[in-house]
Amino acid sequence: MMPSTPRVLLVANPTAQSGRNAERIARAGQLLDAAGLAHTLLPTLPSGGTIGAVRDALSRGDWSMVVAMGGDGTFSEVARGLHASGRAEQIPLGMLPTGTANDQGKSFGLSSDPADLGRNVKVLSAGHETRLDAGRLTALDAHGSVVTEALFFDSAGWGLSPRVLALRNEDRRAIEQMPVVRDVFRDHLVYAGALMRTFAASYVEDDRFAARVETEDGVQRWEELSDLVVKGTRIYGGMWVVDPTSRHDDGLFEVVPFAGRRDWLSKAMVHLEPTGALSSALEGVGVTHSRGVRAGRITLRFDTRAGALPLAAQIDGEEFPATAEARIEVLPRALRLVVPAGA
Repeated sequence: MMPSTPRVLLVANPTAQSGRNAERIARAGQLLDAAGLAHTLLPTLPSGGTIGAVRDALSRGDWSMVVAMGGDGTFSEVARGLHASGRAEQIPLGMLPTGTANDQGKSFGLSSDPADLGRNVKVLSAGHETRLDAGRLTALDAHGSVVTEALFFDSAGWGLSPRVLALRNEDRRAIEQMPVVRDVFRDHLVYAGALMRTFAASYVEDDRFAARVETEDGVQRWEELSDLVVKGTRIYGGMWVVDPTSRHDDGLFEVVPFAGRRDWLSKAMVHLEPTGALSSALEGVGVTHSRGVRAGRITLRFDTRAGALPLAAQIDGEEFPATAEARIEVLPRALRLVVPAGA
């Protein structure tokens, strides 16, 4: 039974951006209240503590909605907490995106620009819903023992992109200790610097790996990969649509290989261009790009050469242990998600 007066649990990080995010959260709270969505703020916690805090709060309270205000990582932690609460069928999840890449928000037409905060609150007030698939990722070591397990809602990845993420996090931590520098460098600049350094290093360091991919449709092996991405929603890396036919609620995830820098270039050009005509033009001059697969159950086994860089991994934009094997099960339509009408 829904509460007579809508009660929203707003999950956000007031200390983000050296505390500057607190003003944005206060503005969001004012807009929610004005829209008739009385809210309670739940500050995020470090080291994954947000998941348990959201789970406990939703288990106790009489909530009409939980709202994740932040980036893709915050969305993922709030979604995991909602799923763990056992109340995913009763409580929908809303978004107020503020992140750099904003893959999750952009996949549903939601901007992270501060100027669009009012529009995003109107989306929450309107209450249009869709369903969102979840992925359960089980990481195993070379002996088949479980190392860890987690849900993800946007993407999981291995290779170059997660190394960029790890380097960005190192740079971000260093910059946060320098008051003047942190006011000049924003996340986009930090990420761009990490990307250029990682991409340049790939010319002199062996970063390739192989992956054996097993799905309901069979087994295949991809060699000389620089990246491998498993995608649940449409937008990747803030701008790529790696599979224009993908759906967020079809019970299937897309497995997308990147076979080196040439494949990166081809995919970037093709998937940033909406008509599809460029794909044929590139193939006409010999620039092809590798094709992926789509499945509801996926087993990945990784091989790296002796002397190659260690494999890196991420889920939903956060660092994750890279292991010899990963098993992914799609949980169809796991969450109720509040989105713009028609998304």
